[in-house]
Amino acid sequence: MATLAQNVNQLLRGVQTSVPEVIGAVVVNMDGFVVSSSVPAEVDEELIGGMAAALLGVGERISADLMRSQMEQVYVRSPKGYVIVNAINDQSALVLLVTREAKLGLIFLEVRRCG
Repeated sequence: MATLAQNVNQLLRGVQTSVPEVIGAVVVNMDGFVVSSSVPAEVDEELIGGMAAALLGVGERISADLMRSQMEQVYVRSPKGYVIVNAINDQSALVLLVTREAKLGLIFLEVRRCG
């Protein structure tokens, strides 16, 4: 029987296989601790976790204060690509590192399928 960590790792690899423009995938808890990851060796997954937690906090505050709603997703665009943070539940989030060439609609569809 597969453990939760094994299932999450399989999910992360599945996202990367389905959408080749996804270069890294990390599941973090709301404190920024990495639950599971599938990232290139040169990527610091702990740094991703901490920054994702900060981004989640800001996103949740903006959603609550300005939209009177819960945050579902927040992303950052740079010349090299995107960092997409998608809430999984109240305690965890999926962080995707995506190339600039990615079709965001396909990424969002894949995230919904996996969620």
